[in-house]
Amino acid sequence: MTEFFLPALANLCDPLNLFLILAGLAGGIIIGAMPGLTATMGVALMVPVTFAMDATSGLVMLGAIYSGAIYGGSNSACLICTPGTPSSVATTFDGWPMCQNGRADKALVTALFSSSFGGIVGTIFLLFMAAPLARFALRFGGPESFWLCIFGLSTIAVMSSGNILKGLVSGALGMLVATIGLDPHTASTRFTFGYYPLIQGVEVIPAMIGLFSISQVLYLVGSYKPFLATYNPAKGVVGEVVSELVGKCKVILLRSSIIGTIVGMLPGAGGEIASIISYNESKRWSKHPEKYGTGITEGVAASECANNAVIGGALIPMLTLGIPGSAVAAVILGALLAKGIQPGFKVFTATGELAYTFIFSQFVVNLLMIPMGLLLVKLLVRLLRVRLTFVAIGIVMLSVIGSYAIRNSMLDVWVALIFGLVGYFCRRVDLDTGAMALGIILGPMIDENFGKCLNLSNALGGSVLQVFIQSPISLILIALTLLSLATPFLLSRRKQAKAVEKPQAPAYTHLLAGGFCLLSLLAFMPQLEALEGAGKSYPMLLLGFIGLCGVALLGLGILTRIKAKAGNLVLAEEEDVAMRRVLTVAGLSLAYIALIPILGFYPASAIFLFGSAIILNDTETSAVKAALILTAVMCFCVWGGFDKLLRVPTPVGILFD
Repeated sequence: MTEFFLPALANLCDPLNLFLILAGLAGGIIIGAMPGLTATMGVALMVPVTFAMDATSGLVMLGAIYSGAIYGGSNSACLICTPGTPSSVATTFDGWPMCQNGRADKALVTALFSSSFGGIVGTIFLLFMAAPLARFALRFGGPESFWLCIFGLSTIAVMSSGNILKGLVSGALGMLVATIGLDPHTASTRFTFGYYPLIQGVEVIPAMIGLFSISQVLYLVGSYKPFLATYNPAKGVVGEVVSELVGKCKVILLRSSIIGTIVGMLPGAGGEIASIISYNESKRWSKHPEKYGTGITEGVAASECANNAVIGGALIPMLTLGIPGSAVAAVILGALLAKGIQPGFKVFTATGELAYTFIFSQFVVNLLMIPMGLLLVKLLVRLLRVRLTFVAIGIVMLSVIGSYAIRNSMLDVWVALIFGLVGYFCRRVDLDTGAMALGIILGPMIDENFGKCLNLSNALGGSVLQVFIQSPISLILIALTLLSLATPFLLSRRKQAKAVEKPQAPAYTHLLAGGFCLLSLLAFMPQLEALEGAGKSYPMLLLGFIGLCGVALLGLGILTRIKAKAGNLVLAEEEDVAMRRVLTVAGLSLAYIALIPILGFYPASAIFLFGSAIILNDTETSAVKAALILTAVMCFCVWGGFDKLLRVPTPVGILFD
């Protein structure tokens, strides 16, 4: 092993390799910060470029893009409450509130240092613990993977401790949405509502863009704020963050790094599961769990440390077993095979110099991430000085191109808009969009592994329960799940003496949420009869749970209304004005997406940007000039960055190709 260390370090000192690491890291950060442009896409776009390089140079560049993109997702998560990658969903829970509190720089710097630390710890595990961890990963079959996802899903109880019922039903609704498309067991269609393109299913990234990005745009426009958030620059923010991380977050950083590495090496799992579990564990063991979600360092650190530690974990089974632990690792595996390199335990001997150069390059990447990220922080915080309405309509444009880029499908653009409206509605009735996003992310894995367990029990002729609980790993995960579900009740009892009674949610929020659940039940139930086997059992359980929760919420709403003797539901004048602005932006976005197939992306975008800027800023004398500048800058940036540099295709129209 050590005989390859010096040649590997010599390779890293090659100026070309250092340049490729810097270029890959910078490109990855930018890709990760753009909603819709995932780490997988960034690495896949650059694989053809590596064909002209030697294997070592190509591999270190792909690794740099991977690490940069996972970290980059935290920037948009903190600044605009939009996870740049699914791994950054949990970062929004505290990163965005911290930004709203005027500490955007602190949120970004915390994410940067936590990402670097997690990446380094994950790489240490990759370097010294690859073989035993790979053997451990092989012990995860269908039941173990199922309970891992259920454990991840149980974090909803902690996330929604103020209203567990609404949190659980939000997660169930997300899981129900994830069943749309092809049944993973029989390949028959499910819940397509007679619309054939839905056979593709609901892609995770467009749904996340809608729930977090477009819904946030609608909320901010309705808030009538002049800017995205206040920003109070403070001197010594780097020292402040380092002091907090070293002082009160060291246990969180270490625990999250270990969780991220272990989850990352499990095939099919990823940064989104690791970050959610780490955030949950951080909140569970905190002395002040009520502060999570209000903008604290610990929340950002837990999420970002875990999702970057996933990188080292995902590379362990890829290098040692040839089994990728993530979609990005699968793309890198393809690049290795294209170079004639066969992953496996022999990769550390037959091509040891290449393997250790790649591993050591990850240390270099995570160290260089700090100065590059600090430079980026100074540029990104300037976004907070741009007028909110301009930022909002710019985000809509980026959301459209980001959603389209996933599969080159306008269906994904419509999915983003629909989930944007759903997310805004859920926010108004206190349904947790974070829990719904978690359901959409984990739903396919739960569905697939639930079916595997049912099929396994049929094949063995035993009981289903026996299959689910026969493994020691499954029993451990079941115990952790029960503990996670019990945590909110334990915490409430512990703090009962100091608890301050929270004001009850208005009755109409319960009534509307319950009505939404029952409407979902009525929409999906008629199509259930055409299904069979595991493809029917799983959604049937979800629909039963959603129906019960819907009835419970309606009952709760009626009781609350009786107790409060509430008046009518007429909106206050300020809220009425805000709703008109929200409907205006929603209508403009709808018209924009409808025009794209006719006019093409750039003409439709120019009309949308200019028209929206004029309509939303009609009281300003300089609105026309500002609208022209915004339109020109946004169209040029998308044309140069997406179309020419990244070669991401844009939608074409009938009139203008």
